[in-house]
Amino acid sequence: MNVAVVGIGRIGLPLAVTIASRGHRVTGCDIDAAHVERVNRAENPLPDEAGLGELLSRTIADRSFRATTDTAAGVADADVVLFAVRVDVDADGRADLSHLLAAVDTAAPALRPGALCIFDTTLPVGTTRRILAPRLEAGGRRLGQDLHVAFSPERLLMGRVIEDLTKYPKVVGGVDPEGGRLAAEFYRQTFGGEVLLLSSAEAAELSKLAEGAYRDLNIALANELAMVADVHGLDIAEVIRAANSQPYSHIHVPGTGVGGHCIPVYPRFLMQGEGPSALSALGRAVNDAMPGYVVRRLAALLGGLEGRRVLVLGLTFRPDVAVTFHTNAVDLRRELEALGAAVEGHDPLLSPEGIASLGFRRAAEPLRGYDAAIVHSYHRAYAGLEWAQVAPVIVDARNALDRSAIEAAGVRYLGVGRPPTPAAR
Repeated sequence: MNVAVVGIGRIGLPLAVTIASRGHRVTGCDIDAAHVERVNRAENPLPDEAGLGELLSRTIADRSFRATTDTAAGVADADVVLFAVRVDVDADGRADLSHLLAAVDTAAPALRPGALCIFDTTLPVGTTRRILAPRLEAGGRRLGQDLHVAFSPERLLMGRVIEDLTKYPKVVGGVDPEGGRLAAEFYRQTFGGEVLLLSSAEAAELSKLAEGAYRDLNIALANELAMVADVHGLDIAEVIRAANSQPYSHIHVPGTGVGGHCIPVYPRFLMQGEGPSALSALGRAVNDAMPGYVVRRLAALLGGLEGRRVLVLGLTFRPDVAVTFHTNAVDLRRELEALGAAVEGHDPLLSPEGIASLGFRRAAEPLRGYDAAIVHSYHRAYAGLEWAQVAPVIVDARNALDRSAIEAAGVRYLGVGRPPTPAAR
C-alpha cells in the first residue's frame, strides 16, 4: 500500500517510519526543506524519540520511506493520506488551523480517486466534517464516492511514540461510513492492535478532548488539594497516596501547571463555544495560576526575591524530551522577575539559542552559588547534582525529587503542597 504522511514532525515522522517498517511504501511530506534533507540522509532529527533512529535508517536504506517538500506529488499516488499536522491555539485561545488548512489545500487537487484521508491529530468537535472534508472535496473529489475521510486522534507520548502506536487502542471515526470502516481496517493491518471504530468523526474528536480535559481537571484538583495542604501544613504526597488506595480515586501529581502540545491546549478546544465548558475553563485557570503560587511560596520562605539569584533547572515541558511548547518554565521566569529576582536557566537538552529563545539568561557551569533553584523538569542528567553547591533552597516544581536526599545534603526542600524544610537554627 502507498501511504503519504503530511507533516513529519514529532508525531508524523515516527508514525511514517513505523508504517514503512510494516511493509508499506511511505512518503513523508513537510514544508521544512532542511528537515526533509536531513531525514532523507537518515539523520535522526529527534534523538530523544526512542527507536526512531534505527527505524529511520532502515526504512531510508530499503527505500520504503522517503521525504519530500512537494506535498502534491507526495500524495498523488497514495492510497491513504495521513495528516499529522499539529494544531495549536492562537492569541485568543482558539484552535489555529492555519497550517493544517494549508496542507489540506495543497493536497486536495492531487488526491487520487478513492483516496482515504485520515486526520491523525486533535481537533475541535465538528472540524473534520464541517471544515476539512469540504476543503478536500474542493479538489474535485466527492465524499463517499471517490474520497473517504476519517478522524483518528493521536494517543501518543513524545519520547515513546513508536511504542505507544500499538500500546493503546486506536480510536477512529468516519465522516462517511466507508471512511470509518476503511480507516479502521488500515490501522488493524498496519499496527495489528485493537481499533475502536466509533459512530462518527465527531465522537472520535470528542473522545480525544475528553482525555485531555480529564487530565487537566485532575491536575487542577491535585493543585487545589496541594494548596489546602499548605494551609494546614500537610504533605500532599501522603494525602494522595492514602486517597488513591481506594480503587475509584486516581488523583494525579500537583505541580507548577501543565505544559506541552496537549493538555494545556485541548481543553481550550472545548471552550470555543460549541458546548458547555465551565469546568474546562476553571481547570485551565487553576493550572495557569500555579507558577505564580509556587514563586510566592518561595518568596515567603526567603523573605522576598528582590535581587536574589534564582536558577531554573530543566526548561522543557517534561523530563528528557527536548520540547518547549507551552513550557511552564517561561511562566516561572516571568513570575520570578516580577518579584525582582535575577533568573538564569539551564537545560542539557537545549542549545544556547534554545535557552535564549525562552527568555532565559543561560546559566554557566558549574551550577553553584544561587540563592534558590527551581527544578522544573527533572532530567536524568540532574540525578548527580551536588545540591548543596547549587543553592541552599531547592524548589521541587513537580514533586519529583527525593526529599530526604535533598535534606541529607543540608539543603532546604520546598515542594508543591509539601511543608518546607525548617530553617537551621
